[in-house]
Amino acid sequence: MWMLSLCLVWIYGMRSSLGQVGSPWHTGAENDYYYEQLHPDDDLPVITTDEQQFAINLGELLVIPCPVHNLGDFTLVWRRGNQILWVLQDRGEGPFIQAVSRDPRINRNGTSLIINGVLPDDESIYTCEISTSPPRSVSHTLKVKVIVAVPPTVYPANNRTTMMIKMGGTAYLRCVVTGNPMPKVTWTKEGLAQPLGEGVNLTLTNARAEDNGIYTCTADNGAGDPVHASINLQVMHPPEVMADKIEVYSGVSYDATLACFVNATPRPQVKWYRENGSPVDPLRLKVAYDTRNKKHSLQFDRVQKGDFGYYTCNASNFMGNSSALVRLTGRPKPVRFSSPKLGDKDTRYTLVWEVESYSPVLAYNIAYRNETDSNEKWVNFTVPGTTSSSMYHSKEHTFTELEPGASYYVQISARNEFGSSDINETFAFTTVDPVGTDPPDDLLHEEEVIPNTDQYQDVVSEVGGVIESQAPPLPEVDIVTAQSPVISPTDNLTEMEEIFQEIFKGNEIPPAEKASVSDSTSETFSLTPREKRAQMVALVTAISLSSFFF
Repeated sequence: MWMLSLCLVWIYGMRSSLGQVGSPWHTGAENDYYYEQLHPDDDLPVITTDEQQFAINLGELLVIPCPVHNLGDFTLVWRRGNQILWVLQDRGEGPFIQAVSRDPRINRNGTSLIINGVLPDDESIYTCEISTSPPRSVSHTLKVKVIVAVPPTVYPANNRTTMMIKMGGTAYLRCVVTGNPMPKVTWTKEGLAQPLGEGVNLTLTNARAEDNGIYTCTADNGAGDPVHASINLQVMHPPEVMADKIEVYSGVSYDATLACFVNATPRPQVKWYRENGSPVDPLRLKVAYDTRNKKHSLQFDRVQKGDFGYYTCNASNFMGNSSALVRLTGRPKPVRFSSPKLGDKDTRYTLVWEVESYSPVLAYNIAYRNETDSNEKWVNFTVPGTTSSSMYHSKEHTFTELEPGASYYVQISARNEFGSSDINETFAFTTVDPVGTDPPDDLLHEEEVIPNTDQYQDVVSEVGGVIESQAPPLPEVDIVTAQSPVISPTDNLTEMEEIFQEIFKGNEIPPAEKASVSDSTSETFSLTPREKRAQMVALVTAISLSSFFF
């Protein structure tokens, strides 16, 4: 049968070349009725679609229909004009198709013709024909529309470049676009990187203050550059007020600026008030507004003592009002520490700090405790303040009688005539750990044997808060009769102890009195071995110096 189909195609081609137009199944002979004799009308195939006209855009896909009922063993041919595109015959083991056209765009879907990507040359009459006698067929006409590219245009619907709604409402944004092909529309918001959506419409429900801004619709169809249109959405809401700084530090005769940020729609009315509710003096103080940052400020050229206190930045519109509290103060700023975390001594540590204060610092309140001892309580004391020609002050204090290798916490606040600074930092330091060994003798002589009387006048008692005015008194010794031994700096403490015992030989306290003294003073004047040695060395040194001058 397939040989017969090929022969029929060849015959049709020959007839076409001779200028004869018609069905490939028509021979012109008088016996063309034999198909009707072999196949009654009820058994013949039927094409179940009417002729149609198609107007297709250039480049689109087209399906030309030719549904057939009861094709049987008849052959179906698709042709464009007089050109055969393909031949189909249904066999018992499956359909057989003979593609005649070499155009890769030509395909089929059952008995329908497919053209993938229509071209201008595809304009023609397409015929679906079945090999009955006479042949049964249907013809369709194709018109190819050549697209003329038109650059896009876009503008807001109703030319509304500004839209205002109440907070909680719904905003309907819409752009009108034109162009050929139809442009693609994308929505964005100023300040946001991600697109909000596509299409000519954008809907925002339950609008909030954060939805305020410029919304832009962009249209692009590849014909020319993309075009844009913007809509300014204003969501009406009560003012939101936030202080730039809740506390501003200054001093008498210095300048100062209080500021607050206000966000409100519509634009609010902003006023400054004193803490008692009275308005600020508009003749002496300057009120300014920064449109870009929505920042309102109150400026003092020369602060007076009576200016210190609290101020209110109040904003109001017809949606509501709000305010923020700002304090103008002359007290010191928080203390900043500049000491290293690790000290260089085992029982002493020098703490250094600085503070910014427009007025002289009257005193520093210091509190410290041993961090390694959980039961240790804070020890509080006060040291004198500092005066400075500028607003920057520095001070140091040496802690004594600390535990070796221990960590301590310190808090300091500065006080001037306007109040005390906040404590916003707890400083921690650690003393040197001697690993259980005594410091060298030369260090002991240098730091412990010869006390500095000036130091005792400045150091405040860390336990009772009492200022010690002098060093502890030495025992009375007959410096005339006592012979002063010559002690080398390298002599050890044992030799000093022997000399001390020799000096006090014969002047010992009776056992009864010694017991009485011991009982009454053991709790108050209990000394460590190191302190006892220090006293011995101090005594011997004093005797040596006395013998030298007398």
